[in-house]
Amino acid sequence: MMCLMFIPMIIRADGLNFVAEEDVEDEKEVIGSSVIFGNNVTSNNIVEGIDMLFGNNVNFNGESDYSFILGNNVNVKGNINNDGFIFGNVIVFDEDVVINRDLVIFGSDITINGKINRDVRIYGMNVKIDGEINGNVELKATEVIIDGKIGGTLSYNEDAIIAINGEVNEVVKTEKLVADITFQDKLWNFIVDYGGKLVLFLAFALFVPQLFKRIDKKNEKITVLNGFSLFGFGTLSIILIPVIFLMLLTLVFCMPLAILLLVLYILAIWLSSIFTSYLVGNLIWKNFIKKEYNIYLIGLIGISIVSVLSIIPYIGTLISVVCMMIGMGIILQQFKKDN
Repeated sequence: MMCLMFIPMIIRADGLNFVAEEDVEDEKEVIGSSVIFGNNVTSNNIVEGIDMLFGNNVNFNGESDYSFILGNNVNVKGNINNDGFIFGNVIVFDEDVVINRDLVIFGSDITINGKINRDVRIYGMNVKIDGEINGNVELKATEVIIDGKIGGTLSYNEDAIIAINGEVNEVVKTEKLVADITFQDKLWNFIVDYGGKLVLFLAFALFVPQLFKRIDKKNEKITVLNGFSLFGFGTLSIILIPVIFLMLLTLVFCMPLAILLLVLYILAIWLSSIFTSYLVGNLIWKNFIKKEYNIYLIGLIGISIVSVLSIIPYIGTLISVVCMMIGMGIILQQFKKDN
């Protein structure tokens, strides 16, 4: 469950409506863009621009030109005059909803009522379409029920369980969502990923060895509390940086800064597992091997352990995510002044 906690504040400047507090119920006309954060968010706003809502429980009851909604439980009862992007766990569209252009949805349980006048892309687990979609529908899902009407082409992954009870103009099957991967493919992917991480680490160790010494210094006495701290700051950065990027993107004079932030964000995620692996290797080196410091062997040990753990069925994905969060925390830690 995602829960965002913020100190209450409202900023209105240059056409930007910004609200951040625990429980938000906003109702106004906005000539420009609107950004609302909170745990429980209800928006009745009429926004002539981009409407961005972020929270645990999000209710969109108003009207906007463009909508970007991210939440755990998302209820859409308002209208979107142009395009919409919805990300959530449980997403429900009311029967009175009208979306005039395209819609992109990422979620777990998705129920679509109402009317969508153009194309829809849906990425989810359980999808139910009861409404009317006049354009094409592209589905990537596990289970699908079509009780409504699709005026264009319905395309879905062939390994989905689907029941078509409504009216569909044309049906097309696409490739499986989960591709059949042979052992040789898995082995090759592991070798490429493992080798790439080693080469990347070697490049850092040769050209910026001081970076790893700085990581050592800041984590000289690592504890469970420090580990949770790194994980927490990393998780917070994963969530907040895209939000800041979108806010900057709404301001024309900040667009170059927004693009730079996005590039650095992607680069940091890409490098995060390298720094987590080094930290793991260093902890093992200090506590068990206890020999003279060797940056290359430490990196080799850490990367080998994390890489092997990451391919374990079921828990490997969780380990990869945790390593990414901790790695982001380590990267942020480097910007903190030394005591």
